Amino acid sequence: MKTFIKLLSAGVACSAMTAAMPAIAADAAGQETDAAAAAPQAGTGIEDIVVTGRKRARSEALQETPVSITALSSAQLERAVSKDLTDVGRMTPNASLQPSAQRGVQNFAIRGMGVSGSTPSDEPAVGIFQDGVYWGSNYGALGELFDIEGVEILRGPQGTLFGRNVTGGAVTVRSARPTQETSAKMMLGAGNGLMLEGSAVANLPVVTDTLAARVAVLTRRNDGLFKNDVTGGSYGKTSTFVVRPSLRWTPTPDADITLLGEFYHQYGDSVVVRGISPNTVPGGPLTLPEKEGYVTPSDYFTVSPGDAGFSNVKVYFTMLEANFNIGPGVLTSITGYRKVRARVLTDFDGTPSDGFLQGVRNDQHQWSSELRYAADLNDWLSMTAGGYYFDQSFSFGETRDLNNHASLLGTRSMLDNSSFAAFAEVDIKPVTNLTVTLGGRYTEEKKKASSAPFGACSFDLTTCTFTGPAHYKGDNFSPKIGVSYQVDQGPLFFASMTKGFRSGGFALRGTALASPYDAEKVTAYEAGFKSDWLDRHLRLNVSAYYNKYKDLQRTVLAPDPLLGVIQSVFNAADAEIKGAEFELTAIPFDGLTLGATYGYTRARYKSFLGVADPGSRRFVRVPEHTGNLSADYETALSNGDKAGFHVGGAYSSKYYYDEANLLSQKGYWLVDANIYYRLDSGLTLSAYSRNITNTKYSNWGSTLGALGQNMFPGDPRTYGVRMTAEF
Repeated sequence: MKTFIKLLSAGVACSAMTAAMPAIAADAAGQETDAAAAAPQAGTGIEDIVVTGRKRARSEALQETPVSITALSSAQLERAVSKDLTDVGRMTPNASLQPSAQRGVQNFAIRGMGVSGSTPSDEPAVGIFQDGVYWGSNYGALGELFDIEGVEILRGPQGTLFGRNVTGGAVTVRSARPTQETSAKMMLGAGNGLMLEGSAVANLPVVTDTLAARVAVLTRRNDGLFKNDVTGGSYGKTSTFVVRPSLRWTPTPDADITLLGEFYHQYGDSVVVRGISPNTVPGGPLTLPEKEGYVTPSDYFTVSPGDAGFSNVKVYFTMLEANFNIGPGVLTSITGYRKVRARVLTDFDGTPSDGFLQGVRNDQHQWSSELRYAADLNDWLSMTAGGYYFDQSFSFGETRDLNNHASLLGTRSMLDNSSFAAFAEVDIKPVTNLTVTLGGRYTEEKKKASSAPFGACSFDLTTCTFTGPAHYKGDNFSPKIGVSYQVDQGPLFFASMTKGFRSGGFALRGTALASPYDAEKVTAYEAGFKSDWLDRHLRLNVSAYYNKYKDLQRTVLAPDPLLGVIQSVFNAADAEIKGAEFELTAIPFDGLTLGATYGYTRARYKSFLGVADPGSRRFVRVPEHTGNLSADYETALSNGDKAGFHVGGAYSSKYYYDEANLLSQKGYWLVDANIYYRLDSGLTLSAYSRNITNTKYSNWGSTLGALGQNMFPGDPRTYGVRMTAEF
């Protein structure tokens, strides 16, 4: 606790050096009036940011919410040409929202906690919630930031209101909802890599003041941004298609019901893999690519896949939300269904050798239901309480063609998972300006697993000998205690203690079915303040945290002479993670908004099975320093048109790819820019570039023992133009 207090004191002392992006988050259903009332008129200063992350009866101004949240509106994301959730992570302190080693698989970490890998039985440590529905699988989880109202990133464990497994944090995405206005929007774009994109959104009232409909469609394709020196052509081809229809029915002023569906399809080449040879691991074995004389191309954006592979990911999603004004509050019901179908073939060694060709077949489906009641009971008491049920099943198959076809292996596993929770949180105001928050969530988890390890399945996966079923059952109570003080017309100070957990389960990635591992638990302390200065032309938010983890679930990868690499999950460690975050927004003059963020994370193991000096071991893909700088400018011209630009730079310090800390990525900056001209008629022309400096970096890498090493490079410089018309 002394360390925590010292860290907070240091953070406050250094607050002048810090930062955050301006943002406007989406309102909760039925609360648009509150949001509009909260927003100031143009030119009066920084806009109030409206957030819904605490599931209260009414949306809240971010500066009055005692939680560390970064909120981004659809307009901000559009100016930054953000395409998926990985882009959001670059604008959020202490968030590393990165892709995995397969198309469409997320490996998100917030404040040092996350998952690294593509094992389907790994529960997400950072929960993604689309329109209030939790995504139970890391597969198909990057998404498209298209026709949405906003994104909120809640940093730190969310044990009470979100609860299930979010020991790192929560990312909430809210789709645009139908309104009673007739409107349409179209976009056409082109870019390097023969990229073509287009989207269309139509909104119209079906029955005046009662029923409205909306449909949004997006398509994007490119021929790849990397050179394939095996074929002489390009590599990394992808195509994406999204369609999202929705209906909103308001039968009375006190009720609204929204039905929303989505189909997402991504297909093309597999994820880009860069094979590494000669071996860079000190004392490592002579690898297969070395024996065959392969040397990694000197051009970082040239790859050498022996097999082009493919990816084909489909996601089906539907959500029904109903809100009823009852008494002093709102009764909300959210029911969701999600299905993921992934078929992937990846040249995992990334060399002309047929060293490691990996095939994946993953089918997952889930449904969930949440019923909650939120109310402001009187001037000194407000509450949110409810129940939650989640049910999930998946069938996972994997094939490995190893060592020039010397080993042809297959594995399959199946998992059924159900979870029930009851939760409540209350805000009590014993005196003016002081709020005490008390909350808790009780959760029960059940899992049933069957597995056929490598060697128990034919290569085509049609014949398998399964072990199991094996069962896991666990429960957890996660409390929260918080206190906040809002100075009259001044800063908000807050502090809290929260507990959270990530459920136990089974390691289902080709190894023999073993006893289940236990739940991962965290006790989190946080304190900070939020403040506006200079007539709301300067905003400074600061927070510091200390998280203590017990029974950390670690996915340990190790080279294997028969399987190439083995992946197992253990309660391998205890750890302490502490850090600080600074967010700054400034408007030096009308039209120009400057933003900056900085996040510091110090993650250290206190113990680690089989490691003599755990304190020297660094977390996988957790940079110690993250930051972002941005400038947004817009001016109105005398003819009624508008012109503006966005420039942003995101920084990540060094991070390691593997638990053994053998492979790493040095620190780097990614710089983006967008310039636009908006005609008074509603037509906007823009030109943009991402990774302007052509920075060479990789999201991940691994060592495959005698089969070599690999890295998964990020995209090189991209650029393009867009034309958008609004009617």
